[in-house]
Amino acid sequence: MKEVKKVHSGRSLYVGNINYYHKSLRHGKWAVTYEEWPEEDFPPYANGPGYIISFDIAEYIVFEFEKHKLRLFKMEDISMGMWVEQFNSSRPVEYVHSLKFCQFGCVDDYYTAYYQSPRQMICLWRKLLNQGKPQCCNVR
Repeated sequence: MKEVKKVHSGRSLYVGNINYYHKSLRHGKWAVTYEEWPEEDFPPYANGPGYIISFDIAEYIVFEFEKHKLRLFKMEDISMGMWVEQFNSSRPVEYVHSLKFCQFGCVDDYYTAYYQSPRQMICLWRKLLNQGKPQCCNVR
């Protein structure tokens, strides 16, 4: 809610660990073909374990999806970036980049933590309950 409250009321919002001007990879685990994605850059998108979108963007996505007017891509985070960009063409979106949506593991005071083992998730939850704030665990 801290991140959301930074944005003026009534504004459309996309919050997360935003990748700007991320190049499409042509080799490796996350490779895409030119047929799948002919452009060199992806639209801005939030990657990692989570992000926040405002209600109006969510409503737009549902409405457009039901009319079969959204392009689906094989990577969910990039699909969301495409849809927000499409929404942004008619109504301005405030993109908010935050490293607290951690995409490589865990940072103290996180909003999301990525690549956590079940034991680490239990530890994260216990620390949050006992200390009232997000703190990382280094247990494997």
